[in-house]
Order: sequence, then C-alpha cells, then structure tokens
Amino acid sequence: MEKMKNKKSLLRILKVSNIYGGLLSLIIVITYLLLVFLFPGTFRYLPIQTVLLPTGIILVTAFSYLHLSYYGKASDEVVCPISIGVIITLMCLSPGLIIIALFVIPALRYGDILPLLHPLFWIPFILGSIGIVLGILSIFAILRINRIRKVPGELMLKPKRWKIKGLWLGIAILTLGVIIAGASILEGPVGKTEVAYEVMLDTGTSEETTFFLPVPIDESTGEVADVMNELKVVDGTADCKIVDTTHGKALEVRIKAKCALSAEKECGYKGGEERNEWLYSYNVSMFQGINKTKRWGTVYEVWVFASTANTTLRIDLAMDDGTNNILSYISVGSTPTDPFTYEVPLKEGWQTVKLARRLLWLCYD
Repeated sequence: MEKMKNKKSLLRILKVSNIYGGLLSLIIVITYLLLVFLFPGTFRYLPIQTVLLPTGIILVTAFSYLHLSYYGKASDEVVCPISIGVIITLMCLSPGLIIIALFVIPALRYGDILPLLHPLFWIPFILGSIGIVLGILSIFAILRINRIRKVPGELMLKPKRWKIKGLWLGIAILTLGVIIAGASILEGPVGKTEVAYEVMLDTGTSEETTFFLPVPIDESTGEVADVMNELKVVDGTADCKIVDTTHGKALEVRIKAKCALSAEKECGYKGGEERNEWLYSYNVSMFQGINKTKRWGTVYEVWVFASTANTTLRIDLAMDDGTNNILSYISVGSTPTDPFTYEVPLKEGWQTVKLARRLLWLCYD
C-alpha cells in the first residue's frame, strides 16, 4: 500500500511536470519565432524552425505522457524509465532557466530593480520559477525511482512499438530544430535588401527644361546600377534616358512642369559581411569631390545640369539592408528661410550639388 501511494505521488509529479514543461517550452519557442518574424532582419531557415521546433515539442510531450500512463498501469511499482524522466526534467528546467536568465539576471547585473516591481515582470518570472521547481521535483522523482528499482526488461518491451518510435522521432525532430536554430543564430540575422532612387524636379514655368542628374553606380562593375531599369514617372510627365556626359553617366530628363521619378529594386536576403559589403556597394555618378561638414558629416559634391534657371531638384538614393540600417545619399542646399533644405535651387548650366551621405539606424519603441 505504501509503495502504491509512493508510486502515485511520483507519477503525479512527473505527469504535471511533463504537461507544464511541454506548454512552457512551446510558449518559449512560439515567442522566439514571433520575435524573429516581427522584427526587421530574420534568421536563416526560419520556415524549417517553425515546423521542427513546435512539432518536436508536441510529439515529445505527447509520447512521454503516453509512456507515463503505460507504466502507471503496467506495474504496482514502476513509474517510468529514467530516460523519460530525464526528458521531462529537461523540458521543465530549460525554458524555466531561459526565462529567469532573460528577465532576472540583466536586472540584477545592472542594479535596476524597477522592472522587478512591475506587474508584467512577475508573469514570466512566476512561469519560469514554476518550471524550475517542477524540474527539481522531477529530479527528486527520478532519484526515488532509481532507489526503488530498475525497470524490468519485460516492461521496457511491453509498450507498443509505435509509442517508442514516436518518442524517439519527436526527440530527433526537436533536436534537429534546436541545432538549426542555434546555427542560424550564430550566423546572425539576414535582411531583405532593397535599393531605391527618387528624383523630384520643378521647372517653375511651362518652359521645357532638360536636366542631367547623377545616377547610382554599382561599384562591383562600374556600370549604372540595374535599379535604373525600374525607373518610372510617378507624378507628372517626363522623357528620360541614361546618357554619357563630359562628367560621366547621367539621367537625362526632359520636362515642362513639376514631376517625380522613382525606382525600387529588391536585392535578395543577405547576412553578415555580405550584407555590409552590399550596403556600401553603390555610389553616385558625376562625382566631383567630398566635403566634411559638422551638420551633415560626409557630403558629396556631384555635377548637375539644368537648361533653364530657377528650377529645383531633390534627389535621394537609399540602400536598406533589411535590419534597420539605411545608407542614403540625399541632396542638401540652403535658402534664406531654411539653411538646410532637401529641395535644391538650380541655376542655368553645369553646377555642383551637395549630396549628404548618412547611415541611419532605425529604432522602435
């Protein structure tokens, strides 16, 4: 009778730990996948992780519970094999320790106790603490099992083969998912890169005006970047083409009124050094020189031509690496009312225009 009570207590501990550990592990994995998906930049093989990690956790939890139920009915003494007990313990301890490490250790390290007092902090703290407690209780149950007896050979063979195969299949799937997730994190995030080129022109009159404007150059080839193949007139009417000038490649634009042109091109997913190299792989044509200013940092001077005076120009070239880093070249000028404006007034003939190069880090609150 005493053994039966002891067995039921240990079995109850392991069943509760099994269910709670599975749910907590699933919450951790889903939270991880959502964060990776929602924030700019993502890790490699995310679709594979999305399939393997939750599937592995569900299978391991389900088949561990089936084994617990089998051993609970098969013998008056046997609770479960030690191997299954170890799996249950890890399923509780691992997510519990991860939660505590993410929420408690940083606060203690930097001496900031205010987050510890916030009600929202206690939710993950309690969830993680329960996981750790149940994991410790599972260890106690495993040790008690070992003291009572070793699982008889016939009991190890009695469960239906599909239960055993299902458990090991779940472990294999989960292990593979963890390995892929770990490898992708070590490799760093990949970003969906994109380059955009925009021009806004205003003649101020109805007289036809011809402009020669700098264009993005692919540094790897020295040719006009293929983003220019996507150039479209998005406002007004204009005739435009790529031409050679005495100052280099240029975009020739003929207009009679205000117009806007835009080109965008996706350049695929890139990560690590490849992403950084891509970010600086573009330059601008008709380059004349570089100035250093306190206001803008690095300022390029490029040649521009306008066939009439009193026109205005705004030009913007931007490379987005998909991880919140945007390198842009944008026109900057001055007027009596605004010393720093993006709409640059032009005079007749060839002249230089300033393009400020800026690397922007976008942050989200």
